[in-house]
Amino acid sequence: MSKKGGLIVVWPAYLDAQRSRLEGRMVAKSLAVEYPTADEIYEACRELSYEPVLESAKRLPCSSWERSGRVLVAKKDKKLKMLKEISKVLQRKRAVRKL
Repeated sequence: MSKKGGLIVVWPAYLDAQRSRLEGRMVAKSLAVEYPTADEIYEACRELSYEPVLESAKRLPCSSWERSGRVLVAKKDKKLKMLKEISKVLQRKRAVRKL
């Protein structure tokens, strides 16, 4: 579905600093955040004008016991570049929340 529809899937595990690369993290640990939620990713994608679609009942296949949800995003650039931009927004939002 993601390739045919011009969409990419963003799972919270892709951006989770608590996971290793083998466990699904796709960005550098310095860009990752601890325990991101699909809702946070959805809001970050809206801020970046990525036209996101939230699917909160979905489960990552390799950890099917967790109902983490996922976000579908219209592909505008390479997936890794988009994930890095989403991570930066998440880091910024969490830094503001701590103040």
